[in-house]
Amino acid sequence: MSDRELKLGELRARIDRLPIRPYPVSWMVIIGLGYFFAFYDILTLSFAIISPMVQQLRLSRLDLSEAVSASLFGYIIGAYFVATISDYWGRRLGLITNAILIAIGSLGSAFATNAVILIVSRLITGMGIGAEIAIINTYISEITPAHIRGKMVQLTYLAGAIGFAVTPFIAFALIPMSPIGWRWLFGLGALIAITIVPLRFLMPESPRWLTIKGKIDEAESVVKRLEDFVARRIGSLPQVPVPLPEKILTKFPTAELFNRKYGLRLLMATSFWFFDYMLAYGVIGFAPYIFVAAGFTFTTATWYIALGSVGYIVGALSMAPIADRWERKYLVASAFSIATLAVFLYAVAVALRSPIVLTIGAFLGAFATAFAVPAYTYTAELFPTRARATGFAIADGVGHLGGAIVPFVIYLVFNPLKPISTGVWTFILLGIFEIIATSIVLTGPRTTKLRLEQVSD
Repeated sequence: MSDRELKLGELRARIDRLPIRPYPVSWMVIIGLGYFFAFYDILTLSFAIISPMVQQLRLSRLDLSEAVSASLFGYIIGAYFVATISDYWGRRLGLITNAILIAIGSLGSAFATNAVILIVSRLITGMGIGAEIAIINTYISEITPAHIRGKMVQLTYLAGAIGFAVTPFIAFALIPMSPIGWRWLFGLGALIAITIVPLRFLMPESPRWLTIKGKIDEAESVVKRLEDFVARRIGSLPQVPVPLPEKILTKFPTAELFNRKYGLRLLMATSFWFFDYMLAYGVIGFAPYIFVAAGFTFTTATWYIALGSVGYIVGALSMAPIADRWERKYLVASAFSIATLAVFLYAVAVALRSPIVLTIGAFLGAFATAFAVPAYTYTAELFPTRARATGFAIADGVGHLGGAIVPFVIYLVFNPLKPISTGVWTFILLGIFEIIATSIVLTGPRTTKLRLEQVSD
């Protein structure tokens, strides 16, 4: 390596030598608010479609499917374009752009007067959320030492778990309270997103991104800030490990990914996300609808799903201590297996009309969702810094095609005139999709505790 490359490699190595979290909890909260909104918003539409919104906006079953799919197609578009911006012009700009898109889309949803406005607003919101998840995971991975990377992503996700957990209770309070309760549900999300925007300006740029752009002085400033934070807590710092080389960005980020090494990883990650999101969005988007059609009242279905949603917090906290102790892909596979069991229990709950089985299934499904956060960490680790956000965005974004397609699959399989039998088969089919996702993720490479440069280059 040249002297310049050695200096840049040393800056990255100085991050990995830090023995504890090198940034304040406030950074995690600012990032975590994005997770909170992303998962809050994912659930809002599933409750809104069993609210007076449907009658007020004169929405058909096809309109509902299009609204759900619009969010996911927006997710794909936004994830790719904003992540590409992030690889070119920085992670912080990407994080700010995300929050602005989310705020605009949420306000549009809250003030929608017809199906077209709702669908367009959901598309814009989806663009922000898709980019948000891609860049959050990229950013946290790049500012965190290798040996605690999984744990820090998991703890940051805890805010998202809280979003998942409290949204059913918020829906339970707002929707029955007023004919326009669904508007308040979307409006609350817009308020959260607007709050995030100025906070994002307080965050430093990713030092790893700065190194691959050759910005030595700026990278030095951020790394020194991380080191000073740690030194104030433990005193002297460990020795700097041997610097590892990493190529700078010399072409369009997407072009960096389509080769023998990264192309296979991209295919693997995209495929497991595709089938996992068929299960996730099938359940999130339509489980309340299927349960109500099968004989549960809105209040009963929402209440028992809400009770089960505490599993999000339990799952997030359970994963944090082991996120860097067991190989990442095995953790993901175990979470997917729990999700499969949960959706099969949903099928049993429909068949028996059992609130108890419904609650157990909701808890296990929520637990599995939070327990599966290493899948985000794993996806970010697979790609080089010069195209990490883009690689994550393509894998996660194109994978969301599974979520965009599944509303139409459910539209074909589930028949409201035969809610018991078709409801059971709908949940069984979703479980089969998750079994396929589990099989695919096990084919990936090992990444746990490896420095990002070791995994990606």
